[in-house]
Amino acid sequence: MSSDVRARAVAPPPEGDAAADPALRPWLSALRALVPMPERHRELRVGRDEARALLGCRDELLDQLAAAGLAHSGSGAELRFDYHDLANTALYSGATTSVPLAGQRMMLRFAAGDPDTWTPPRHWALDWRLRCRDPRCPGGTWRIALPTPKVFGGRLDALELVTPQGEARELVVPEGERSAVREDGVLVVEHAASVRLTGRVTTSGWRAPLLSAAARRHFDALVGELRDGPYRFQWMHPRLRTDPAETRRLGIMDCTVCSLELRRRAEADGLTARTRRGRYLGVLDAEHAWCEVLDEDGVFKPVDPVFAVLSERHRPPHEEFSDFCAGSVPSRFLPWSVPAGEPLAVHDCPVSDGTWDNTFSGTTAKGNA
Repeated sequence: MSSDVRARAVAPPPEGDAAADPALRPWLSALRALVPMPERHRELRVGRDEARALLGCRDELLDQLAAAGLAHSGSGAELRFDYHDLANTALYSGATTSVPLAGQRMMLRFAAGDPDTWTPPRHWALDWRLRCRDPRCPGGTWRIALPTPKVFGGRLDALELVTPQGEARELVVPEGERSAVREDGVLVVEHAASVRLTGRVTTSGWRAPLLSAAARRHFDALVGELRDGPYRFQWMHPRLRTDPAETRRLGIMDCTVCSLELRRRAEADGLTARTRRGRYLGVLDAEHAWCEVLDEDGVFKPVDPVFAVLSERHRPPHEEFSDFCAGSVPSRFLPWSVPAGEPLAVHDCPVSDGTWDNTFSGTTAKGNA
């Protein structure tokens, strides 16, 4: 470990004014319960301004968290944190000013509403931007999997590739015809350091009971394990998500880990299962992944313990919502035909490893229920 990186066991809250400060106590409590990112997955890249905006906190709180044991490098203006450690601390702090907690509350508020509002078709304007992380990238080849809303009865109404010069090239037209896209639904863009896709999509959901008693048993078991242990919901580095031995040792689980574990248990029980990546769309959107089990009626049905458990952490969900997460899908999900843990895009960069960042926005459009 570098000499300027501090990562140690989180100490009890100090005595005196800091411990007596009501504003600090919930942060220290969240920090004591945090499972830090393992060193090989830790990226200390988040500076003070970004960290303060993410946590919605006073500047001095960052120094207090660092002093209390939150992994960091540097000090003063050079203080740097790991994004996932910050986000997970915020999530369990109870601070509604933080982006992670406020965003999760906003995402899941629909679960408390009338079940008739969970599945009707919804319409969205999309804006997806992908950029090579290396500023030296002169332009490489991108292979980007396009969304497949049709798997849940939706449709990709229109999609355009926006060039760096601001020109738009149509990829999908309302009739569903494609151009410049491979037959497997992968868009290939050459000689580009960044890509921007804009368009319109209609998503749809449906309700269906989960008939398989074995599948329901695995759903209930994982719901219980996330509620009461041994697992704790945390966001994590993408490479950690696909390391089942390590996540099991740490006792942490996100939607990707959960979907892969559910598939493993279902297949061990003789069931046919698969996983899928997607996004939750709303005022705020987020990546998501879930498992789908081939039910006794011959239909693949989503089985999503994570969504069931997270809905309970904010306002009480509708009494039918947990059952809804076992077999049904909300119309706020935009699916891809990409398994959990697999990338939505690959970038061949001539000068680096092709790591990329992206921003995705799904803005609600007129006509939504």
